[in-house]
Amino acid sequence: MLDVQDITVAYSSNAEPTIEGFHLEMKPGEICSIVGESGSGKTTVIRSILGLLPSGGKVTKGDILFEGESLLQYSKKQWRELRGTQISMIFQDSGAMINPIRKIGSQYVEYIRAHKNISKKDAFDMAVEMLEKMRLPDGKRIMESYPFELSGGMCQRVGIAMAMTFQPKLLLADEPTSALDVTTQAQIVRQMMELRDDFGTGVIVVTHNIGVAAYMADKLLVMRQGKVVDSGQREDILHNPQSEYTKNLLASVPALKGERYV
Repeated sequence: MLDVQDITVAYSSNAEPTIEGFHLEMKPGEICSIVGESGSGKTTVIRSILGLLPSGGKVTKGDILFEGESLLQYSKKQWRELRGTQISMIFQDSGAMINPIRKIGSQYVEYIRAHKNISKKDAFDMAVEMLEKMRLPDGKRIMESYPFELSGGMCQRVGIAMAMTFQPKLLLADEPTSALDVTTQAQIVRQMMELRDDFGTGVIVVTHNIGVAAYMADKLLVMRQGKVVDSGQREDILHNPQSEYTKNLLASVPALKGERYV
């Protein structure tokens, strides 16, 4: 489904690359976690896949293929058609992504109608149904709420609902649990894993928490200073890490009564 072919990303022609030689292959319905410390290039990877690098950022080497087509060759029109339908994104703080002075409903309906030619009423009903699928009780009340009237966990579920509206083939999640308390984190993580079961969606999760990464992923990539230092199936990385950095990350996970819960 996705083939990221040894990409290098730089923010100017004379600057050191932010990412160098990043490679990833994903099958439909696979969950991949990219883990590493802040500044390791994790978010730059998923922004590259969605064509959303900040001003000056550019893929200078390699290619990104989605279902056999090069995303780097896409026009603005093709990107508009792809984003939100075939590939969607959940942000670190979905509450900050949503306009604070507009109700959830008006924004959600506008989002749906930008991609689908239906009436406002049908779009409203579609949004309510999706919110309730994401375990938000009383979807109509959520639609009538402002973002600041919802908790962090509820805002994150709204972000997931919006991202999943058109049942994308690939979901990019940029540290989707880091702004939440531990209990809500667990609920959101389980819900994202259910997306694969319910919709067959492939997921790339960016996180600095190797415990969350290991719990969710089929495949793990560990990044440091813009390069992949370890990659492979989850069990291989957990039980036979190749780099010292990965070994240190695993050793940093708290132990309880001598057992380490990764």
